[in-house]
Amino acid sequence: MGIRSWTIPLGAVLLAAAVSACAPETDRARYEVGESGVVTFRNAMRKTVYVGGCGHFDYEQRIDGAWVSQGPDAVCVWEGFAEPVAPGGVVTDPIHARAPGTWRLRYPVGFGCSESSPLGDGHCSRIFEITSNEFEVVGATCVVGGCSGQLCADEPLASTCEWRPHYACYRDAHCGRFGPAGSCGWEQTAELAACLDRLGDGDGVDPIATPR
Repeated sequence: MGIRSWTIPLGAVLLAAAVSACAPETDRARYEVGESGVVTFRNAMRKTVYVGGCGHFDYEQRIDGAWVSQGPDAVCVWEGFAEPVAPGGVVTDPIHARAPGTWRLRYPVGFGCSESSPLGDGHCSRIFEITSNEFEVVGATCVVGGCSGQLCADEPLASTCEWRPHYACYRDAHCGRFGPAGSCGWEQTAELAACLDRLGDGDGVDPIATPR
């Protein structure tokens, strides 16, 4: 009995350690309020694991040194069936930056679950909770300015009102802290670079808030 009582907890500890290898990761470590991002859960185990059938995770915010649940993005009318994730499988979800502060995402992950029942203790042989990396949410301090909306800066800026075709590229671009050393600038995406090249701005992406 002594050996049996030891091996069961030890197995649970080893399984929990293995599950931690599946820890979800966000696409960035810093977001501004209102921004969207992506979190990726990757099954690094050699067996199928299960995540929730409706919402995969809850948000947690660090408040006064403790992690406090802030719920999911949406409340499900029905939680749905447990969703299997095969070995090596990947599940991605959008995330949304809420209030300023330090955040993480908490996932319940099950083993031996019924695929025709919700994720829960009564339908799985074991359930663990794992958390993502921590990420920071900061106030949105960068603003779009200029007569044609071509500037990205810490405060509204005025400019002369001549129109240049490549200014149209900034209509769908993202203004944020994408410049040098975290300064305000346009996010340097392939789409923006291609648009700027196509419409005659041979210098590519404008990371700094200066009119052309």
